[in-house]
Amino acid sequence: MILANLMMKMNFKKITIFAFSVFVTACLALPVFAISQVGEGSPALKGFCSRISELTLKVDQRINDREAKLEKKHQENLDKFAVNKSERNAKKEEGRDKRDTNRQEHYSALEAKATTDAQKQALAVFESTVEAAITARQTTIDATIASFQADIKRAMDNRKVAVDAAVSEFKNAEDLAIDKAISDCASGIDQKTVRVTFIASMKTARDKFQSNKQAIEKLRASFEPLRATRKAAIDKAIQDFKIAIEGAKNELKIALGQK
Repeated sequence: MILANLMMKMNFKKITIFAFSVFVTACLALPVFAISQVGEGSPALKGFCSRISELTLKVDQRINDREAKLEKKHQENLDKFAVNKSERNAKKEEGRDKRDTNRQEHYSALEAKATTDAQKQALAVFESTVEAAITARQTTIDATIASFQADIKRAMDNRKVAVDAAVSEFKNAEDLAIDKAISDCASGIDQKTVRVTFIASMKTARDKFQSNKQAIEKLRASFEPLRATRKAAIDKAIQDFKIAIEGAKNELKIALGQK
């Protein structure tokens, strides 16, 4: 029950990865693909210099639209993370309140069985031991979850920074390719040469972006050690709690004359 309430249910990672992949697919292949489909003897090639501005405007618009959607998705993920965090904390506190009530009722039932001073003293020690064990468990779990949530938020922010940097680098490379194509056209360089150079530059930009994308995808691996660390800490806190409670129960049974 405790572990079920504490497990993180965050799907933002999958959503962000999907949105980023859609951005890459939709935006990067378009410039190279569209221009490379123009045959050398086609009318389009003859007007390549006059068409490049129009083409790049469309590409820029598409990139900007996709970038806006990616930004929106990132914000939605942050909002979802905050809501889930709040809901999990509320459920955790609600569960603790219920267990506190049940525990007090259990104490009362035990106190009714303690008739001698020795038994009452043993029961007081038992209750003190149980409360100390509960406090230790809750303190460890709370600190572990808080650290995990902070690390996850930091990982999300790092991914966002990496994505923004990759997009910015690609757009800058695109601008340089466009500026060179326009400059070459103005200098009277053969349009076929301009086109080939432009396509090569855009392919280089695309390949670099794909390389950056692969590096960003590797950030997913940083989530697994965080989960492993969280699980190990919580498991240990629960195991330590069980050991402490079992020992306290055995001592109390002896004091109450029970097997």
